[in-house]
Amino acid sequence: MTTPTSRSQRFEGVFAILTTPFNADWSLDEPGLRAHCDFLAAAPVDVVVALGTEGESYALTDAERRRVAEVVVDAIAGRKPVICGVSHPSTIESVALARHAKAVGADAVMSLAPYFVKAGVEGARRHFQAIAGVGIPFFAYNSPGRVGYGLSPEELDQIAAEAPGMVGIKQAAPDLSELAALVNTGRITHVIGGAETAFWPALSVGARGNTATAASALPAPFAAMWNAFEAGDTSHGERVYASLEPLRRAYRMAGGQAQVVKRLQSLLGLPGGPVRPPLAEVSSAVDAVLRSLLDQLVHESESYARV
Repeated sequence: MTTPTSRSQRFEGVFAILTTPFNADWSLDEPGLRAHCDFLAAAPVDVVVALGTEGESYALTDAERRRVAEVVVDAIAGRKPVICGVSHPSTIESVALARHAKAVGADAVMSLAPYFVKAGVEGARRHFQAIAGVGIPFFAYNSPGRVGYGLSPEELDQIAAEAPGMVGIKQAAPDLSELAALVNTGRITHVIGGAETAFWPALSVGARGNTATAASALPAPFAAMWNAFEAGDTSHGERVYASLEPLRRAYRMAGGQAQVVKRLQSLLGLPGGPVRPPLAEVSSAVDAVLRSLLDQLVHESESYARV
């Protein structure tokens, strides 16, 4: 586990995407959220990301989003850096959420380019610059699949040059060569991978960390990959990555990650609860894959700690 002066303060390593626990009636489960924060604060993850896509931020009201930010920052209590997602189709609302995150003590914020509206590169530029101007470290989240358009490495580099508060990029474009190009610009301090399913490949091309929703339930294998990467133990990192193929298969079967990880949390006795509509709970076939995965990971847990 990291210390307060290690890579955590540099926003590197395993970025655990926090799921948002709900009660059976889909109301926010605040005690569960606090308990999950305590779990992650003690887990071998480096950064906690609240209100991300897989945290079902799109299904929360703006008031709920503010409350989640307040609870997470308070519950983590400085034990790990907290990044709050502030993605919103409206720049005005994203800026307001960023200001709130700053006021409650978050360490950074993260935002997609504007989605639903066809803002394009110039709209994304204005959106990111406005958030970066709030005065809290800001990660741009480049995910063409989420917003309907992507930003090239050159465009992101130029935006960063014009927005000093933009300290990092979560790069979730499918072409890993774009992530490598961002790393090589040298202008952006923290370039992290944004697709859990490509965790090890992203590290291999130079990412200084990667997000993972499943790290909210199963932190050990992701920590093992990061440690293997830092130690230069490529073969071990590749083996751990390969061992998670059943998880990636479950994601493909379910059509998403939040419902899969929340089911994992339930199987492990962690708070999570249901997903909110329009998501659906996992099928019995997915459930069988997850139970098999957990049995497998029990036998492999010692090897994860090898590096």
